[in-house]
Formats: sequence, structure tokens, C-alpha cells
Amino acid sequence: MRKILLAIFCVLALVANDELVLNASNSFTTTMRKNSDAPVKALLQNAKAVVVFPSITKVGFVLGGMRGKGVMLVGNPYAPSEMMVVDISGGSIGLQVGYENSSLVLFILKDSLVADIKDAKITINADASFAFADTGKFYGKVSDFSFTSDIYAYTDNDGFFAGASFGGAVLAKTNDAPLRMDSYGYNALMGAISKY
Repeated sequence: MRKILLAIFCVLALVANDELVLNASNSFTTTMRKNSDAPVKALLQNAKAVVVFPSITKVGFVLGGMRGKGVMLVGNPYAPSEMMVVDISGGSIGLQVGYENSSLVLFILKDSLVADIKDAKITINADASFAFADTGKFYGKVSDFSFTSDIYAYTDNDGFFAGASFGGAVLAKTNDAPLRMDSYGYNALMGAISKY
């Protein structure tokens, strides 16, 4: 009986992870379509990793927080060497009320940041600088961000992160079951990326 339950649990974990990859594929397509002015091809050619979060939830009432689970493609995004599940989470204090949900695509341009995510975790703004573009508009300096070319980010929601702080947000590899690079979700994600 234990073996049967373990087998069922393993199959369910694999199916759930493939659904995450398929959702990441759809989110990549939607987000990049909304950011049609973004230099996606150049970012993909220079990226050391691409991270797609199909859903990041922000909740706030004076104290705020955000959380999301996504997929990271390591290496050349057109033919990645690895694919893994990553988590982003963070909190903030300030004038904020409400609930929002959006997808997020990160282009990571530094090998050392990829290694930090794989080995443990990074804290955005402490370990990495961040450039944020929101639905086709590139935001200049916003006091909560330090803009350089370590990470470029795009969302599918107007103003989702405008005025918000990524300072202290933690990006880390999870202990979820490994993602299969021969699955339907993986093929869909590669198809979405190859359009650029």
C-alpha cells in the first residue's frame, strides 16, 4: 500500500511541475506580447538564465508581501542545459492596500547570479541590481531600484511594480521534483522562446 501511495504522489508531483512549465510558456508569450517594444531577442542572446513566473501575488495593507513560483532556464535560452523550479518572495512596509496578480519574466545576464540562485538564494538589491520595464515602458530611476544590467524584468500588468520595492525580495531554487526537459510543457516553452 505504501508503494502505491508513493507512486501516486510521484506521478502527481511530475504532472504539477509540467503544468507549471506549461503556464510559464503561456505567461512568457503573453508578457512579451504586451511588451512588444522590448529587445527580447537581444536579451535572450545575452541571458545566462531566463526565469518565468506565471503568477506573482502581491498583497498589502500597510505591511505587504509578494510570492510566486516559476521556472528557470539555465544557459542558452534556446537550448538550456538545465530547467528548475524557483521561488520569489518578499515583504515591504508602506502605503499599500490591495491584492494584485501578474506574471513576471526575468532575464538574468550574470553567471554569478545564476550560480547564487542554484546554490542557495540571492536577495535582489543586495546581491543584484535590477532594471524593470512595465508593459512596453522602460522606467528610469525609481528610488527602490538600482538600475544596471544584472537583471531585466517584464510584467504583463500595467503598473504592477511601479512604486513598489523589490528591495529584499529573495529569489531561490526550490526543492521541488526536477523538471523534465522532454515534457509537453518544456516543448511549449521552447516554442514560445524560439519565436524570438
